[in-house]
Amino acid sequence: MAYVIHWETLGVYRKYHGHVGGDELLASIQRIEADGRFDHIRYVINDFLEVAGHDVSAVQLRLIAAIDQAATLSNPNIRVAIVAADAPILALAQHYVAAAPPYPTEIFPSVAAARAWIAVSPALDLPRPLLGR
Repeated sequence: MAYVIHWETLGVYRKYHGHVGGDELLASIQRIEADGRFDHIRYVINDFLEVAGHDVSAVQLRLIAAIDQAATLSNPNIRVAIVAADAPILALAQHYVAAAPPYPTEIFPSVAAARAWIAVSPALDLPRPLLGR
């Protein structure tokens, strides 16, 4: 497993390291979004600073965006911070952000900068969508 998930009071800090595979990235997202605590969080910080490489495909990025879109039905009030410095990881993050993810998403050079953005961002208070109407 090339990631560790830390549940915090209002969010999740997920740290990736080594080589990250596309299937592993998908599994880490599904693991958080399937957890009962997911409905109450307000942020996810994805720390890629210790990643040496990845093999995430464009198809897998689109699948991640679709999974995130479905997750907004459970919790539409999340901000996503991506922390990256390595050029290939930055390119991957920029590709994801360019795909217009359903959650406000920004890229940062440090965890401290990501946490500062979360701290000063106005709280989201969107209602959950009504299904079947």
